Amino acid sequence: MNSKLAILKNPPFPSFKATKSLARANRLDLVDRLLETQKLHSQDTPALKSKSFWIRLIMLYSNAGMVPQALQMLNDLSRNRYCNISEKSLCVILTVYLNNGMFEKIHDCFKTLPKKLGVKPKVVSHNLVFKAFVKENKIKSAWAYLKNGDQNGFDRAMKEVINKGFEGNLATYNHRISRLCKSKECARAKKLLDEIVSKGLKPNSASYNTIIDGFCRIGDLESTKKVLDKMLSDEYVLPCSFAYYSLIRSMFDMALEMSKEIIKRKWVPSFEAMEGLVKGLVERSKSEKAKQVVEKMKKRLKGDVLESWGKIEAALPL
Repeated sequence: MNSKLAILKNPPFPSFKATKSLARANRLDLVDRLLETQKLHSQDTPALKSKSFWIRLIMLYSNAGMVPQALQMLNDLSRNRYCNISEKSLCVILTVYLNNGMFEKIHDCFKTLPKKLGVKPKVVSHNLVFKAFVKENKIKSAWAYLKNGDQNGFDRAMKEVINKGFEGNLATYNHRISRLCKSKECARAKKLLDEIVSKGLKPNSASYNTIIDGFCRIGDLESTKKVLDKMLSDEYVLPCSFAYYSLIRSMFDMALEMSKEIIKRKWVPSFEAMEGLVKGLVERSKSEKAKQVVEKMKKRLKGDVLESWGKIEAALPL
């Protein structure tokens, strides 16, 4: 009997899946009722003074897209000082805005909330702001407190952070790598990867895969292969299929362009190479491009050579 009463007095937190389902069903009233009940039943209990309790409430509201209610929870916490306010509280609100795509709010919040809460932003807070800029693709904007928002704004923001005594962590480096690869500065991104290792940090799959994909997109297959080899030799992470697929895709794209140029110049390419190209295109669900290659070959060939190509064409999976 006592255990049943305890369950009633301390109802379990609803799951993130449950609040998401209610939000999709447009039953935000039920989400609010569940979480308010949770808060009510936690009065005069140790849970009310637990930072994790409040963070959980805020993130559940965020998960349901109920940003105003999430912010109200922080206001309650800040006003009543149920537990110590720290940088973690700032990070939670930045995460709420980030997860709900409210990027401008992140920048506004970062200007005012630290002072309001009496906390000093550190690496994690800065990373969330950087992540917002990356998601917006507003590299030129960089940080609001930088007077000059030129193309080097992002890097200058990083220098500003370092000058303030904050050392970047892996998430910071990965954001910088992503930004550089988006602007086709893959060689600089590769140097950052080397810097990660030299500082004793362990790169993750995103660190390597972003650079591999970046080099593939600019057609630098030699550098792509070097990064893939580095991933294997470093042994921080196991290479996944993404890295190999990116390399294969880039090789096929380059081979396709080279074949077009060869045919355009009226040269006769190796039948074996063209057969491999066509089969590869078909396997990658690019049958139309494969057919175009076959047709262009037929137009360029004559006599016995055309007849020989016809035998190969007949065996192709078109």
